[in-house]
Amino acid sequence: MKIRIQKNKYMFLVLLLFLSANFFAAVHIEKLREYADLIVLHYPEETVQISALEQMKGDEDAQEELVCSQAVLWKSTGENTISAEQTGRGRKIPCYHMKGLPGAVFGADLIHGRYFSDDENNACLLDQNTVRQLFGSEDTLEKEIRINGTGFRIVGILRGKRPICVTSFRSDSEYFDGVAVRKMKTGDSSAVVFSRLEAIFGSTTGQKIDGQLYYVTACLFYAAGLAFLLILAGIVRRKKRYGKWLFTAYLAASCAVLWLGVRFAAPGSDYLPTYWSDFGFFTRLFREKAEQIQALAVHQEFSSWQDILRNWQQAITAGIFMILLSIIEYLPRRENSY
Repeated sequence: MKIRIQKNKYMFLVLLLFLSANFFAAVHIEKLREYADLIVLHYPEETVQISALEQMKGDEDAQEELVCSQAVLWKSTGENTISAEQTGRGRKIPCYHMKGLPGAVFGADLIHGRYFSDDENNACLLDQNTVRQLFGSEDTLEKEIRINGTGFRIVGILRGKRPICVTSFRSDSEYFDGVAVRKMKTGDSSAVVFSRLEAIFGSTTGQKIDGQLYYVTACLFYAAGLAFLLILAGIVRRKKRYGKWLFTAYLAASCAVLWLGVRFAAPGSDYLPTYWSDFGFFTRLFREKAEQIQALAVHQEFSSWQDILRNWQQAITAGIFMILLSIIEYLPRRENSY
């Protein structure tokens, strides 16, 4: 009786850990979905001309081909002292100029207020912590800060612990460091969008960010982990009564899980070759995507980019934990069944 109670406790603990890992992975995959339409090209400092953005916006045919809903250019201006005359407080933080729609970079990171419009002057966005340090509260919308003697109205507050100040475009900044867009549809080909961006803004050997890459790989890895668990469970039970039928049922369930994972991930043409015998396609795809992930790990300009990498790492970690948990749970049983 005592052994049975201990066994039940063990089973309950394993089930609890398994459900927790699934919930943890699902939460972070859902967060990655918010960035699945993000496309970024990062150029060497002050390389991108503002005229390219104006040309893209002015050309309705190019806009239609690009299938992007938002676009923005940014430029780092280094660390500057931000001061609030009302409180007499100041803080030195990284600052950026932006031309276009900042939502293309920050997405849902805005927690108060709004993003400044494309033609708005002397408006800015501040992070949560900086606002609290300067004013003592977050009730600061439409209040003014000064940067190098120039006044800016706070129109929005950004989520994230990293200090940042984003100001609307000023006429003395004609060159930018990068461009970010949001695809019209998440499932649109990122490769096509990258090529069209490079046709407008010029080729880059710098960093590329494809939000769809992180969402797709996290979905597929999670689905593959569940499928592996089902197959392993079927192998363990194949020696028992109706074992062949159970194994077939588990195998069918694993195929269904993989199919659902692919449906949710919606990898599109970027991840599928024209001919399945083209193994070089998968080699090039793996190398290209691995370079993009490595580049994001090394260089993280904005907090939203940090969120992408962090959520991706946590979703993959939860999937690995789930696989290890299934191995620990099922392998001893398999040995005992012989």
